[in-house]
Amino acid sequence: MSFGFQVDPPLTRHSPGITTAVDVYDLPDLFDTLTSERVVELSRLAGQPGFSGIDSVRKSTGVSLRRILAEGLGPVDVAMALCQRLQDVSGTELRDFHSVLLCHSHTDPEQCRRIATELSERLGLAPHTVVPFNHGCSGFLMLLQEGARRLHAAPPDAGIALISVETPESWHDAADRLFCGIVSCGATAAVLSRNRGLPITAVATNDLRIPAAQRVNSAPLFHRETAGVFTFRGVATCRTVMRMNPEPVFVNGIELMLSSLRSALAAIDWQLGQRIIAVPHQPSGKLLRALVAAARSEFPHVEFLNNLDQYGNTISSSIPTILSRLPEVLAANECPLLQNGDHIILLSAGICMHEIADHMTAGYGCLRWTCGALKTRRTLLPERQLQTTRTS
Repeated sequence: MSFGFQVDPPLTRHSPGITTAVDVYDLPDLFDTLTSERVVELSRLAGQPGFSGIDSVRKSTGVSLRRILAEGLGPVDVAMALCQRLQDVSGTELRDFHSVLLCHSHTDPEQCRRIATELSERLGLAPHTVVPFNHGCSGFLMLLQEGARRLHAAPPDAGIALISVETPESWHDAADRLFCGIVSCGATAAVLSRNRGLPITAVATNDLRIPAAQRVNSAPLFHRETAGVFTFRGVATCRTVMRMNPEPVFVNGIELMLSSLRSALAAIDWQLGQRIIAVPHQPSGKLLRALVAAARSEFPHVEFLNNLDQYGNTISSSIPTILSRLPEVLAANECPLLQNGDHIILLSAGICMHEIADHMTAGYGCLRWTCGALKTRRTLLPERQLQTTRTS
């Protein structure tokens, strides 16, 4: 199976790089957590058999811990904390960025626009400063591509902020076994700058039609349903949620990320002795295991990272979460630290939010590692506090 990607002109013309990557998962007042025991209970709320037990949850999802918004908070509250951290770490006020791009995925596309408007108002920014995108699982790579385009037309010293705030609990049914044990809140931010940071050598994304012959069955890949469902606090309600046709999404998700990996490898200038680290979007443990098994048979020299166990599927935040916590993710995956010149390939595939029935969105991004070039929250922490944070 072959897929084509929308590729921009060579990025070396304006040399974009990721200079900052942060998250706010360490701020306990923002989130409550869902254990696997609670997921078992949620999966049985609608009278379905649900998961048989916590071992079944772990085997099926690959996740041990998930986050939902703390009671009484909304996405903008998390976005405010995230923006404050981004300003602290990057040293740049939100008002001074050339563009602020926000991804928030939802069954209601107006939701992201509302959040962008409220965030601008609460931060005292000019109207329309925060640009909303409802991009779904490939959201970070789509923001990265859009950000690189905007940087090309921006002044030489301009920066582009890429913000992802995902609350999948608000558009999924907690009793839906396909989602309740996997999805989790995500909140990440990154900065694009010119001639600084981790150089981006290629980025490409596309919305791709999945032909009927490749969809396994005649049902849509995804569909919206307005019905009586359960919140992730176990409360019965009526709202519009996303439903998934698992088999064709699983099969095509793997094929799309493999195709992305092939395209990315063809786009980089790899030299003997340089490592290639793949950072895929994290749909589920089952899909990641199948992806890595297939990829390693074709590309045994590529290493794969994930932190699904403690973070879950955070939609567009899954890839930048790994970037913001790269040293600890490398350690958890038993990989040595990166060296100058090593390659990082970002991979994504998932729901196409505006053509959900028969399309999926996929893409890749290629980075070159440069020691000390990426600012994260850990940049601001003294070593003793950093060690404490890693082990808590």
